Amino acid sequence: MKKNESEFMAVTFGLNNHRKRDDSLIVTLVAWIKVDTQTLLTLDTHVISRDRRLRITNSNKRQWFLNIKDVSVLDRGYYMCQINTEPMISQEGFLDVMVPPSIVDSETSTDTVVEERAKVSLRCSATGYPPPEVSWRREKPKDINLGPVGNTRNIVQRVEGEYLNLTQVTREDMGAYLCIAKNGIPPTVSKRIVLQVNFPPKIKVANQMVYAAGGTDAVLGCHLEASPRPLTSWVRHDEVVLINSNKYEIVEKEDSYKIIMQLKIRNVSDNDFGHYKCVANNMFGDKEGFVRLIEQITTTTTAMSTIPYRVFIPIQRVVTESQPFPEGTTTAKKEYGAPTTNSLRDESQVVSSEKQLGPGKVESRLEDETSQRRTIKKRPKSTKDTNSGSTDFFLISHLTLFAAASFNLICNNLINV
Repeated sequence: MKKNESEFMAVTFGLNNHRKRDDSLIVTLVAWIKVDTQTLLTLDTHVISRDRRLRITNSNKRQWFLNIKDVSVLDRGYYMCQINTEPMISQEGFLDVMVPPSIVDSETSTDTVVEERAKVSLRCSATGYPPPEVSWRREKPKDINLGPVGNTRNIVQRVEGEYLNLTQVTREDMGAYLCIAKNGIPPTVSKRIVLQVNFPPKIKVANQMVYAAGGTDAVLGCHLEASPRPLTSWVRHDEVVLINSNKYEIVEKEDSYKIIMQLKIRNVSDNDFGHYKCVANNMFGDKEGFVRLIEQITTTTTAMSTIPYRVFIPIQRVVTESQPFPEGTTTAKKEYGAPTTNSLRDESQVVSSEKQLGPGKVESRLEDETSQRRTIKKRPKSTKDTNSGSTDFFLISHLTLFAAASFNLICNNLINV
C-alpha cells in the first residue's frame, strides 16, 4: 500500500467469525504488530504503543482498522494483523510511504561570486522517496558553457546530476542557474542560484565623432561592460563633471553586466563643442572612452542661371580674280563679302558640331589645319600657278575657321564655369 505523508492510513483485513455447535460467537482478540521491529501496537480496542498517532477501530468486531496519522518515512514497512485463535491466524500488509522531493539548503550552494576565467562547482542536494533526480539549467533560455574542450567550448542546454562544474567561466556565463529536483511525486521543486563573474570595466564607443548644429540637441553614447556595477560619470573637455540639469541629461540603460551610457546636450552652443569622456571604475580597474562633439556647418546652394549666347561668325572681305581678260578688255575687279566655310552653317549646327567634337577634338582639328597651312606655305610656287587669288582665299578661309572655332571654344568654357 502506497501512501503520501500527512495522510491517514487504514489497513483492512477480513476476519471470519468462529461459532460453536450452538452457533454462539466464539470470543477472539485481534492485535496489530509492526513486523520489522516486532512492536505490539494494539490489542483488541486498546492502543499499546505510546504513539499518539495510532488509533484502532472496528466494524461490529468483524473488521479491524489501524489508523496512522501524519505518516512519515519512519512508518514505512510491514504490518501484521493477528487473531489469537487456535491455530493463530495472521495477515501482513506493506506500507510504502512516498515523499515528494525537497532541496536540502544546508547542503546546496548559495549565490556565488567568482572572477573571470575561474573554476566553479555548484551543488544541489535533494531528498525524497523515491530518491529525486536533480538537473541544472539556466533561468533564461541560454546555453550552459561547461568550459573549453580543446579549441571549442562545451555547450549544453541541460546538466544532469547533483553537481554543476564550470571549468572556465566568462562574463557571458553570469546569471541565474536553476537546480530542479523531481521524483514523480508532486510538486517538483527548484532553487535559484545566481552566479556573478567579476571583471574590470571595458568601454566601447560606437561614434567617436558626433556632429550637431548650433541650437539643436546632441546625444553622445558609450557602451560599457563591468562587474560589479561600476561608478560612472561624464566629464567635459574642461574637466567639469556633468550632472543632470536643464542643460544636460544623463541616461543609463542596464542589462546584466552591460550598460549603455548616454549624455544628451540641449541647445548646443559654441562652448559645447569639444571632447567629452565617459568614465567607469570598480574595484578591478577603471576605463575611459572619448567622444568629440563637432559643429555641423549648414550650407545653402543657389541654382546658377544659364546666360543665353549667340555665336558670331566673322565675315571677311575677299577679292578674287578670274582668268585674265584679253588685252584691251577693260574689266573691273569684283568685290564682295565672302563668308568662311563654317559660316555657311547656322548657329545650331555650329554649336552641335562643337559639342560633338569636344574641346580636345577641336584643338586636334585646329592643329591639323595649322599643319596643313604651314605645308602650303613651304610648298614652292609653280610657274604655272598664276591663280594667286585662289591661294589667298584658301588661306583666309582656314584662318577664319580657326578664329571661329577658338571663339566657340572660349564661349563654351565660360558658360561651363
